[in-house]
Amino acid sequence: MKKRLNFYLALAMLATVFACNKNSDEEPQGPMLPDGSELSFMDTATLEEVVKNLVEYIPTWEELERFTDDAIRLPIPQFEKRALAWIEPDGQTNPFQGDHMQNVLNFNQGFIDQFGGNMSSALMAPLPPFFGPNGEENIYPIPLTYLDEKLRAVAVSFLYEKSLGLPVTFVNFYPPHIESEKFASKAAFEQWFEDRFLPEKRAEAAAAEIMKAEKFMPWPLEFELFITDIGGIGDGGFLEGSSADDILDFATDVKNRILAAVKSNYSGRVVAHLFNNYHQRPESHFWDRMTYEGFDEIHFAIFGNFDVEGTLNALDEQLIHYAKIVQNSGDIPWIASEISMFESNIQAGKLNEIEKELYESVFARLETASIPPKGISPAGGYLRTARAREFVRDYFATH
Repeated sequence: MKKRLNFYLALAMLATVFACNKNSDEEPQGPMLPDGSELSFMDTATLEEVVKNLVEYIPTWEELERFTDDAIRLPIPQFEKRALAWIEPDGQTNPFQGDHMQNVLNFNQGFIDQFGGNMSSALMAPLPPFFGPNGEENIYPIPLTYLDEKLRAVAVSFLYEKSLGLPVTFVNFYPPHIESEKFASKAAFEQWFEDRFLPEKRAEAAAAEIMKAEKFMPWPLEFELFITDIGGIGDGGFLEGSSADDILDFATDVKNRILAAVKSNYSGRVVAHLFNNYHQRPESHFWDRMTYEGFDEIHFAIFGNFDVEGTLNALDEQLIHYAKIVQNSGDIPWIASEISMFESNIQAGKLNEIEKELYESVFARLETASIPPKGISPAGGYLRTARAREFVRDYFATH
């Protein structure tokens, strides 16, 4: 199984510990109404009440119309600040036991309260339904009929976040424990891509448009890693042994088809989120030849590397290649998202000692980059020390 580096994919693993929700054809569980009343819970409930009731009942799109009909896209802050909802990378920590949806709301709000960000930290992963229609683990891409339930739950959650004045980013990250599809040939990939993947993206884009999500990320992990996975590079797949030009041609075709599918149903900001380790993988420097013209912005991941000096050395090289991609793409804006100092990447036993200095040094270097980012997104849920958390909070307050 390949290691996936998404900043908050761990949340998706939590889904396997929750009970399946009731079908939307059943009567919602909500406040009791006077005898004889023809009003239902969905006729009278506030958006917050609907969110809290999601485990019991996921509304239909028709029932959501009184919320979605008035939905608008919020203005994006000039400098975006978002604390990412990463939790324990091993997926063992479950912050949602008990009153699940109340805890989800508390979890999301906790990042705003603690760090003072101006973008929502809410995600798709912690929302019902948690299992397939027969109680089985979800499969990915999610079948369309079942995906529709998930998208309705996302609409409720994200509309609530937007009611708090927080712009949302829609993304369907696949859980890290799910094995990537294996394709013996390009033809086998094409069948999967056309029959399963693109329909999922079109459905997500249509839902994101209904809820007026401010941003949409259209692939389930950083693009270079996604292409590596589906092409089986290093794993005996149909792209194994291909030249850099052939890999880039394939990646460009996949990227363009995904973008076209999304834009057919969605008019908000489409985000290309990327990561390739240019510092440690000189053989893969060809990825900086890609262009993401047609996208509205790029999100680049940044990770720690052994100590402060090593992290800055790696970052300097990453920024050289990131700048090339931005320029290739028509100088569209970019965000430093995610910025993560994982214990596994730092000198053994040293993370707590240098965590604050790691973030401080990286943030300062980003400010002096040849093309500075228009936003910053540290992995707030993974910050280990009070010193690091206080630094991020103070940085958010002053930028």
